[in-house]
Amino acid sequence: MIIPERLINCLKKEIEIAVKDYRLKAENQEDKPVTVYAQHIPDENFDNDSYYPLVIVSLQKVEDAELSEGNGSTATIGLTIGVHGEDELAWMDLLSIMERIRQRVLIFRKLDKRFRLLLLTKWETIEAQPYPFWFGYGTLVYQIAQPNEQMDWDNVKIKMEDTSNE
Repeated sequence: MIIPERLINCLKKEIEIAVKDYRLKAENQEDKPVTVYAQHIPDENFDNDSYYPLVIVSLQKVEDAELSEGNGSTATIGLTIGVHGEDELAWMDLLSIMERIRQRVLIFRKLDKRFRLLLLTKWETIEAQPYPFWFGYGTLVYQIAQPNEQMDWDNVKIKMEDTSNE
């Protein structure tokens, strides 16, 4: 797996652990677990509303900088958290899911022994929610590996191929 894929999948697993015991009454379904998606919702036509509650873990950008000037290479991950609820207090479910995730990523800041969460994290909602849907957003920045400019491309290619079976 390449770095962004691996990071997204590792973070997805951590979020699944954070919300595993959380259940909601959502979209006429009782006891619905939170579904965590990697990068996007598979069926983006929204033909049905069975997606909620949900978390989407997606890569926003990768930045490379000189190691001497900061953190080297970083990957910014965006989290979209959504719930469905006609109850006027459904926004509390949104905040509860966000807080479970926030606490989990702050406690377990290093993923897969290679991706380290950098602070400042960002958690936000929007004022004008599209009722009966409620959305929140998280932005997380992880330090990732940076190739050395002296590396031989053939060796890098071999290393990338070796890890693709993980």
